[in-house]
Amino acid sequence: MDDSPHDDLLKRIELLERENARLRRRADALLGPDKPDFDMLEFGRAMRFYSLAYLLPVILIVQALVPLALAFPQYVPRYEMLPGLPFFDAGGAGGSHPGMGLGVIAFGGLAIGVVAIGGGAIGVVAIGGAAVGLIAIGGGAFGVIAVGGGAIGYIAIGGGGLGRFVLAGDGRGKAVLSRRRQDAEAVEFFTRYFPRFKRAFTAPMPVIPVDNFKFR
Repeated sequence: MDDSPHDDLLKRIELLERENARLRRRADALLGPDKPDFDMLEFGRAMRFYSLAYLLPVILIVQALVPLALAFPQYVPRYEMLPGLPFFDAGGAGGSHPGMGLGVIAFGGLAIGVVAIGGGAIGVVAIGGAAVGLIAIGGGAFGVIAVGGGAIGYIAIGGGGLGRFVLAGDGRGKAVLSRRRQDAEAVEFFTRYFPRFKRAFTAPMPVIPVDNFKFR
């Protein structure tokens, strides 16, 4: 005996529900659970905005300054703060450590200083491909405040982050604001300094109770 139209419709609805549940599980695995009060697109726009407004200029300045300082070390003023410690050091020019900058402000393939800028940088403020410092900015960054593609710090900001307060596309830590997690402590902390992220949080849609549909 053929199924009645009602039975056929019920089967179709059941199949659609199964497919919807399967797709939701896949989406949750990639992006985290769907939250009606969190706009992931606005979060991504805010991340791009701050990266372009703050991080990109720093990267461009570094990419311009380091090659110039290393190519023309004779134009970098040299005077010593302490014996053997120059205020500026461009890749150890004229010293016993070519390629490595060591000074209050240091440039080099490896730079060590109060302000260190280079391929690898260690300093109070360190900027480089790999950076270690109180404030570290780089492709990989480790510091109290760390900003980079991969960042580890008390405050970590980047594509991937690990720390106490984390703002990242994908982050791990005690208080995290990311695509997957929006911890209240992290939201309050980061939106105070980066207010554009407030746009990612919207009022939840109202839930309207509806009686179960019954065929008659």
